[in-house]
Amino acid sequence: MNHSVRTILSFTLRVVIYSGLMFLLNEIFMYDATHPTTTGKFGEISGTEIAQEVILFLLGVVFLGIGRFHKGISSISKLMSVFFFMAFIREFNNQIDFWFYLVLPLILLFVWMIYSYRKDLISSINELLKIPETAYMVTGFLVTFVFSRLFGRTKLWEAILEADYNRWGKNAAEEGIELLGYSLFLIAGIEILLSVVRSARNNNKS
Repeated sequence: MNHSVRTILSFTLRVVIYSGLMFLLNEIFMYDATHPTTTGKFGEISGTEIAQEVILFLLGVVFLGIGRFHKGISSISKLMSVFFFMAFIREFNNQIDFWFYLVLPLILLFVWMIYSYRKDLISSINELLKIPETAYMVTGFLVTFVFSRLFGRTKLWEAILEADYNRWGKNAAEEGIELLGYSLFLIAGIEILLSVVRSARNNNKS
C-alpha cells in the first residue's frame, strides 16, 4: 500500500471516528432534553455537563502527551495541559464548595511554569503555530469562548422568543454550542498529537 492510499485511509478513518464522537454527543444532548434532572434541563449534573468535564480532562492528558513527543512545544503544551485541568476542576464549582482550593495549587503551578519557561515560551508558541492542526484549536476557542457566550445572551433569546421566552431554550443553545466547541478542542488536540507522533517517528527513522 503506497503512502497516498494510507494517507487517504487514515484521514477517512479519523473522519468516521470524529463523526461517531459528534453522534454520541448529540445523543447525550438529546437525553438531557428529554430527561430533566433536579436542576432542570442541561443542569450541572446533566450528561452534557459530564461530557464537557470528560473532554476537559482528556485535553489535559492529550497535551501532556504532546509535550513528550515534541520537545520544541513542550513548554506551551504543558501550560495548556494545566489550563485544561484547571478548567476541569472549575466545572465542579456548583457541586464542590471548596473547588477553588482544589484548583489553587494548579494556579500556582501555572504561574511558576510561566516564570520557569519564560526564556523559551515564545519560541515554543511559535513552534506550535507552525503545526497546521493548531488552526483547529483556534476554531474551538472561538466557538467555546466567544460564539457560545454571545449566542447565549438572554437579551438575544428574549428578542427571538418574545412572550414564549424560556430559559431552558437559551441554556440548550448555549450548552450545545459549548459542547461542540469542547469537542473541536479535543479533535484539535488529537490531531496535533498525531502530527507530532508522526514527526517523531520520521525523525527516528532518519
